[in-house]
Amino acid sequence: MKKSTLLFPVVLIGTMAVLGGCGDKTERKAEIVQESATEAVTTNQSGDTIVAGTESLKDEGYFKELVTHGQDPKIKEIVSYRTDFKNSDWDHITLAIDHVKLVNVDKFSDKEGNTYKELMTVNYQLKNEDSSDKHIKPDKAVLVLKDGKKVDAEFFFDYWDDEVLTHDAHKDGMIHFKIKEAHEINDISKIELTFKAKDDQNHETTHTYTIDQLTVE
Repeated sequence: MKKSTLLFPVVLIGTMAVLGGCGDKTERKAEIVQESATEAVTTNQSGDTIVAGTESLKDEGYFKELVTHGQDPKIKEIVSYRTDFKNSDWDHITLAIDHVKLVNVDKFSDKEGNTYKELMTVNYQLKNEDSSDKHIKPDKAVLVLKDGKKVDAEFFFDYWDDEVLTHDAHKDGMIHFKIKEAHEINDISKIELTFKAKDDQNHETTHTYTIDQLTVE
């Protein structure tokens, strides 16, 4: 990612957060009476120029579903990971994931009034290859940073299609998670994603997938 610095006059003084992305990034720095202001500029996947802090959740397709009246916080940083994860180890269930996206935001409040500063969305496909129907849903996720620190992520149940997954059928879309505090979202080494399921005999099992082949886009 190329980085350059431009000098130009400004009237207001302030500091804006850097928005992570996969385009070229330019820092503009201006000095006024021995004080300075830094404005971070980046390009999104469409090649559009974005000033950090000007995009909100509604501008990111992965998170549009979370936007409700009064809940559309500004994005401080965004990172997208590519993966080709696919696993069939658990009870004739195949999970495939191709993208994971994380954002740091000003503040997001859920329906219970709990506040969060980080959100994660996983683009998935889940297929039931068993001869019986299963009631499957995500349970939780743990982000493992490169320094070994683990960060808990809570599942957004409100946005999950909680229908029974019939045999030889599949469902796909987005799984949303919420995280209390902001972290270095470009520093994730793996994600531990836990599901739970009930079969047609009402027997419940859980399984944790480890997604460790993540590439920043």
